[in-house]
Amino acid sequence: MTGVIEPATGPDSATWFSAVEAAQATHEPSQIAWHEETDFVVVGYGGAGVAAALQATEQGLQVIALDRFEGGGSTAMNGGVVYAGGGTAIQKQAGVDDDPDEMFRYLQEEVQGVVSDATLRRFCEESPAMIDWLMAHGVLFDATIYRKKTSYPPLKYFLYHPDSSMSAARAAVAKPAARGHKVWSLHNNKTGTGYGAALFAPLKEAAQRLGVKQLKNAEVRQLMLDAGGRVIGVKVLLFPADSAAIEKYTRYQAKAKKYLLALPPSFPGAGLTAGIANYYLRKAEALARVHQVERLIRAWHGVCLSAGGFIFNRDMIRHYAPKYQAGMPLGNPGDDGSGIRLGQTAGGAVSRLQHVSAWRFINPPLAFSKGMMVNADGARFCDESLYGAAIGYQMCEEQQGKGYLILDAKLYREIWRQVFKDQLLPFQRDPAILALLFERRKGASIAALAQKCGFSGATLEAAIATYNRAATGQQPDPFGKGAADMSALTDGPFYAIDVSVTSKLFPLPVLTLGGLVVDEQSGQVKRPDDTVIDGLYAAGRTAIGVCSHLYVSGLSAADCIFSGRRAGAHAAAVALRKSSVSAETDPVLRTEIA
Repeated sequence: MTGVIEPATGPDSATWFSAVEAAQATHEPSQIAWHEETDFVVVGYGGAGVAAALQATEQGLQVIALDRFEGGGSTAMNGGVVYAGGGTAIQKQAGVDDDPDEMFRYLQEEVQGVVSDATLRRFCEESPAMIDWLMAHGVLFDATIYRKKTSYPPLKYFLYHPDSSMSAARAAVAKPAARGHKVWSLHNNKTGTGYGAALFAPLKEAAQRLGVKQLKNAEVRQLMLDAGGRVIGVKVLLFPADSAAIEKYTRYQAKAKKYLLALPPSFPGAGLTAGIANYYLRKAEALARVHQVERLIRAWHGVCLSAGGFIFNRDMIRHYAPKYQAGMPLGNPGDDGSGIRLGQTAGGAVSRLQHVSAWRFINPPLAFSKGMMVNADGARFCDESLYGAAIGYQMCEEQQGKGYLILDAKLYREIWRQVFKDQLLPFQRDPAILALLFERRKGASIAALAQKCGFSGATLEAAIATYNRAATGQQPDPFGKGAADMSALTDGPFYAIDVSVTSKLFPLPVLTLGGLVVDEQSGQVKRPDDTVIDGLYAAGRTAIGVCSHLYVSGLSAADCIFSGRRAGAHAAAVALRKSSVSAETDPVLRTEIA
């Protein structure tokens, strides 16, 4: 279900682009001078990692969680949305009628077979219980519902439609339902960012209460294997607990992150902020070289790789997904591909590394989405009412990253009104203003606009004529857009807003969706021959999952929880089975337990 398996690569390859070292195999695990032992090791302590750790601990395993930074990953930085449905407690409280079958039918359109129907159905059927599990561990939700289409709801709303389900084409397949569960937090801000901390923090605290040991500023460089290829532990670089360098290292990393995320790469001044970020990164790396020590941690019942994707590894992006280089990396500096590379050193298969989600949101302001999107020739290519990732996918994969939003004078005026009158958040409002001011071209007529943009005049004229007939109900829209979501483009002057991946002041957020191929029942990493690697799991964006074809808001976070819990539960179940086997009758197990 995952598509083409990528060719094998390793640390000796010129395209490895990682500090991860080749796995170390040993015939005598008992002879290794392990510095610490535990049942289960989690590598990368964000949403997927904390879910794996918490689930494994609940089922009786001792867990050590390792993170290169402070923990939280991209989960703690995002908008705090969990995609869930099928009749969650929050949906019921809000009066939303939903069931797993409707959720399944809708997500089939987005998932497109990247996971099996059986796995997708399980994801949908377990969705209400997932929300219950999160709430039982202290995550707070709210049933205040926002019923209009939007990329992210106004601050006072917490349940909304985070996908394309309200578009006419998708609504014909499955009944729309509000499935975006935004976490509630006492520390609400006016930007809409950072709500993810209210998702991660309660889970981390619950895991800590149950005994999960977190080691911060700990970089896993190598997997340890036994002679049969089973993963038995990790080599990690970390600061001794009494090191005087930890505080300074943490401060340098925080400053590097601040400047790295300060501006989109396309913005004026981004080169300066990136340079400052690299300055602090070099200072942190210098401290690490001097003060970090090597430690070997034995993992008796498995290692879970949950270290995110690789959108911040620019060399990997240039190699695997060059068409997305100009996009704005969405994630955190820990998304450098190290989890994926660790899995490969044990023989793990990877897939869809070229697959990147590009978010071309044109709603809000809502009037943007009532315009018409065209390619570099002036031909329309999508339903503009779809979720931003669906539009971005078509633009980048089918139109060479080029897109222009065509508006007429009445829509242009309405957009400006909505920018200042509607409840837009800064990350929605500010890019729209910059696009309207600096990424627009204007023509008194359609022909004049086409000439200014380099479009074929005949192509643009024909596209607008067809669009107007659909908008006025004279014919069905060729792309399935509902007439209520359209506005006839009749009043000059006309405008073209550059929404391409290369648009400098209307940045296109991008994140990677490919990763290690896993067994969908257990979360164990698979080899190219479809066998599983004993003792190795992957979860979240380190692995292929439910959202690895097309992203909708909250689906990655939900998949992190789903896949993380799957890995932790399987490792615990295997450990229980092993402990129930008589050591007297199983010499292999007797040796392993010893």
